[in-house]
Amino acid sequence: MIISKTYDLKEYPTLDSPGVVVTQQPTMYTQQQPTVYTQQQPTVYTQQPAMMMPQHVTVMNQRPTMEIWSSNICDCCDDIPSCLCVFFCRCFYYGCIATRMGENYCIGCSGDQYGCVPGGHLAMRSAFRAKHGIQGSICDDCCLLCCCQTCAMCQLDREIKYREGRK
Repeated sequence: MIISKTYDLKEYPTLDSPGVVVTQQPTMYTQQQPTVYTQQQPTVYTQQPAMMMPQHVTVMNQRPTMEIWSSNICDCCDDIPSCLCVFFCRCFYYGCIATRMGENYCIGCSGDQYGCVPGGHLAMRSAFRAKHGIQGSICDDCCLLCCCQTCAMCQLDREIKYREGRK
């Protein structure tokens, strides 16, 4: 069943009808233009900028691996000629060792009762150990030279020969 109703437009008041008061102006709707977004082209640089920015670089210091002496302190029998020279002519032989190390001959002639440079043997042994990265400390060197100077200097002589490639 279909119901239809007809309305008479005269029943409803219009803006021109008497007694009708308009309190608000009618709103006019217009169709807005759609907003168009354009992409900005990327900037292309053809050369490096003139000012350099500081860069932070992290440097990690690694301790070099320490070596050990090529012979023990009591390996004097491995090099008997040097052992005999140190035992019988120690002052002169110590001077020869100092010369081979690039030091003054007089530094080698120290540490004994006839020595002319106090602490020269300690300086020689410590300098050689530091130059070649051999494990130890100046305290170790001092103790060895006080307790067994002949053996310590024989060890230094053997190490110089080893480093020079003569052994």
